Amino acid sequence: MNEIMELLKNQLSKMVNDGSWKFGAIGGGISFVFPDWITSKKLGIEHGVVIGILLAVFIMEWAIGSRLAKLSTNTRKSSTALIDSAIRDFVILIICMVAYGFDYLLGTGSIIFCLFTFAFIYHNFYSLMANIAVLGWEDKFPMWLIKWLEDEIEVKKEKYFPTNHSKGDDEK
Repeated sequence: MNEIMELLKNQLSKMVNDGSWKFGAIGGGISFVFPDWITSKKLGIEHGVVIGILLAVFIMEWAIGSRLAKLSTNTRKSSTALIDSAIRDFVILIICMVAYGFDYLLGTGSIIFCLFTFAFIYHNFYSLMANIAVLGWEDKFPMWLIKWLEDEIEVKKEKYFPTNHSKGDDEK
């Protein structure tokens, strides 16, 4: 249980550092433009679509992350990374469900749900794109996107292909 709490704490900390919460707030704010489903007291197809987008990003990240882990020179990046990702992503889905629960209790439509879900979509998409760049597929994407990802790319390179064997190598 401590490992799961530590995993969640690290995930939320990373989201603060990469701006995911800002993106989530913007996504939640944009959601005011769609008052029909955002202010509705019932779950709608739109909620399913948003969760579907989150799941699609998870699946792409798992696939690309698995490929990167196989190529990694870091022996610690093995099948446990996929298991940890599955646990993390399950916890993220639970958080999104709890966020909707708070929306229901507070009568806020889907504002809290949108804040958290869009933040998690952004964070995982950011990580996915950095993994793609580390794999060497960056020539398939616009260069401004690579500039946006520079910090995350460096972290991923050190994670999977470490040049420094200090204690913090597995943190991201």
